[in-house]
Amino acid sequence: MSKIEPCSLEELQNWVNSRIETQVPFRICGNGSRFVSTISGNQKDIPGDILSLKKLNGTRFFDPDDMVVGVEAGMSIRTLQGMLAEKNMVLPVNPWFPDSCVGSVVACNDYGPNRMDMGGLRDCIIGIEYINGKGELVQAGGKVVKNVSGYDLTRMMLGSQGGLGVITAVNFKVLPRPVEPHGMFGIFRNEAWLSQLKELRKLRIPLNWIQALSTSDSSWVLGMGYSGNKLNRDRIEGEIREVFGNTLTIQPDSKSYSGQIFTPGEQRFTGFLPSIRDVWKMEESHFHVFATLPTEEIFTFPFETFRKANFKIAVHPTGGDIHFMHKSTERKEQLQHLEKIKSDLIHADSKLRWVSSTPKCSFMDLGKFGVASGYSLVKRLKKHLDPAGVFFAPYYDLEFDE
Repeated sequence: MSKIEPCSLEELQNWVNSRIETQVPFRICGNGSRFVSTISGNQKDIPGDILSLKKLNGTRFFDPDDMVVGVEAGMSIRTLQGMLAEKNMVLPVNPWFPDSCVGSVVACNDYGPNRMDMGGLRDCIIGIEYINGKGELVQAGGKVVKNVSGYDLTRMMLGSQGGLGVITAVNFKVLPRPVEPHGMFGIFRNEAWLSQLKELRKLRIPLNWIQALSTSDSSWVLGMGYSGNKLNRDRIEGEIREVFGNTLTIQPDSKSYSGQIFTPGEQRFTGFLPSIRDVWKMEESHFHVFATLPTEEIFTFPFETFRKANFKIAVHPTGGDIHFMHKSTERKEQLQHLEKIKSDLIHADSKLRWVSSTPKCSFMDLGKFGVASGYSLVKRLKKHLDPAGVFFAPYYDLEFDE
């Protein structure tokens, strides 16, 4: 296995063109922070060469007045957010890992609790550059918010899993950093918080994020973030207390809370998963899958059965996603966990992704929950945009009929 790390866009394009000419497939990664080996049940089918864009990490442009920025795909989310923070701005997303490259975050459409009211990646991207299946450098969208040229191509690459081309640069619209961010936190011994959150959602309170996590003593810690001047915060806090009473504690981001390590806190713009996995002592061979499902299904999901079975769970209740983790390391037991989760996903649009597992588990084990909606169309699109079949992505290659 070899890892290719081009130092320039020209070098990258020449290398991709050589692979297209020889029809030799390859895998794409950034820094490797979320590069999971559980992608194919047949190791012989996995290309040995890995393309990393981490050396293509420059800034194309940054206009603080217009609140837009363009960066190369190899720049890490941590670096991008640090650059924006110097101008008191932020990209209002919270992907899984802080050292993930911008290109991989876009390709995998990683998001977190900030999707609650601040929006997801699809709401921030205004332009994209990528190398297509003919080796051409394609630019879609633009550098300003009002320029929507190539809009469909920009959205097409979001969540493409590396199967439609190599993302080389992305343009974003950004926002001012939240004013005086605060959070309300509480410990719950059962799933009573679900019904309360459902009631809270009806009030349409402008929250920045909501996250609930199971704890080591089989309880839950619930956190919700908001921002604004004191008058606005007092109003938000009063409305929350109408639903939750005095069960929640108020804390600004700079203060600590006894369970705050289980909430986004100051990490809500740079990657929330590492601290959670560290606290739960999760390793790469342990079971960890990510589920997306409609919000209404989350409010009725049987979390209690998983919590009592020693699962650790991270829930973004109104963002539509759940992280299921378990310290099991045997394939048989991990597949049993997976089948249990599948059996409780009742909505046709619910999806699953591996985050980590024993190497013996595979992308194929996800079945219909591992493919995109409109899978037949996606497969045809892949064949059209990647005629040489060089952009390896099992996401497009499952034998599954809708």
